[in-house]
Order: sequence, then C-alpha cells, then structure tokens
Amino acid sequence: MATHEQIDPEIQYLKQLSEADLSDVLTLRRDTAENVLTEKRVELLRTIERQDVSSIRDLARQVGRDVSIVSRDLDLLFEADVIEFERDGNAKRPKLAHENVFVTPVVFHSRVLDE
Repeated sequence: MATHEQIDPEIQYLKQLSEADLSDVLTLRRDTAENVLTEKRVELLRTIERQDVSSIRDLARQVGRDVSIVSRDLDLLFEADVIEFERDGNAKRPKLAHENVFVTPVVFHSRVLDE
C-alpha cells in the first residue's frame, strides 16, 4: 500500500476535496487562474452572484464598464468554465457555473506542487 508521501499531491488534494462533502467543484490550474481571475473579472463574478443580472449589457451597466470589454471578459470566464450563459430571447444571461471554484494549491502537505 502506498504511503501518504508516495501518492501524487494533486491527487491527494482532489481526493480530500471530494471527501469534504463539497458539491459542484471546479479546480483551476494556477496558471489559468492567474490569467482568468483578474480583479475586474472577479468583480463581474461578485456582481453576478449578488445582483439580479438579466444580460451581458445589464451586467456592464451595473459595473460601469463598456459592454464589449465585459463581453470579452465573460467569454474568458466561460472558456475556463467559471460561468455559463442562459438564453433569454436574444439576451445571454451570465451565471456562475459552479458552487465552488478552487485554485490548485502551491503547497499541499508540505510539498510544492508543479504545474
């Protein structure tokens, strides 16, 4: 039987997440998170979570940003599986895709994880 140190740390991390009884978990790689989860994009996520957002245009209005830039940011969040869109006629309504989003840890069980 493999000892605690012999098991790949990333596998240990994911196993412990599943054992923590968290449902609907997305784990992003650190490099992906660094590129996708900018301050402005996290502001979009907070607004989606806290406000009634009916469309991309409505979200842009709520955060006081240009709709084309917000749309590009949402596309990146969608590609990373952080958000999804619901169709409402011609409008696309952004919503969070997961209940929990984690970033792969840098250090786990006293071991630095590689990408």
